[in-house]
Amino acid sequence: MTTYPPAPTPYVLEEELRQLLDIPTTDDATDVDTQRALDAGRAWIDWFTGRTFGTGPAGTERVYPATTEDAVDVVDLQSTAPTIEVDTAGDRTYATTLVPAQYAFEPVSGPPFHTILAWPVPAGGVAPIVFEPGQLVRVTGQWGYADQRGRIPANVAQANLLLGARLYKRRELPLGTLESQQLDVFQRITDRNPDVVAMLFPVCRPGSPGAALASTAFPGASLTGGSAWVMV
Repeated sequence: MTTYPPAPTPYVLEEELRQLLDIPTTDDATDVDTQRALDAGRAWIDWFTGRTFGTGPAGTERVYPATTEDAVDVVDLQSTAPTIEVDTAGDRTYATTLVPAQYAFEPVSGPPFHTILAWPVPAGGVAPIVFEPGQLVRVTGQWGYADQRGRIPANVAQANLLLGARLYKRRELPLGTLESQQLDVFQRITDRNPDVVAMLFPVCRPGSPGAALASTAFPGASLTGGSAWVMV
């Protein structure tokens, strides 16, 4: 029997999008379209920010290559005591399991953590671990980016809602032009929603497409807690 991972936590409920679009609760003919619009919006948000939001199930395995001899870059590790195994034999058997004395996490203010550091002088006489750059490291724990309450950040949920509404209505505009019947004018739909982009900038992971765009739009801003973000 084939098993599949559990469905990810939705950023926005389909009922919320239906309410925004004034779709009657008795109208179920658009259920597939509204959910597809939300799913497409979520996929774009994950790509743009370089991360997924909300905390996934515990015991999830991810494999990363060692970045340097003393560091492994990971994406939004939530667990403070994960299982870390190193493929020291080079055959994907992950023969070496690290003990807590052999590693530390960055940032110290986490979780989430973005780096596993090899501790140079482990306590208790434990031998230090030295990674080989590119060596595979399997980390089993809980992953994801959430707010201080452990929930989907409000700006991400709102961005998904706006994107969902946009994508749902976009199916009615095959040529990208919207007609206002009240004003009898036509308006070209822009390629990018500035409100959505602005809401997602603060949660973009360094190296993501959103971070690259932010560095161009706001050269003095920081995505790592340096300069403060101000939306005006």
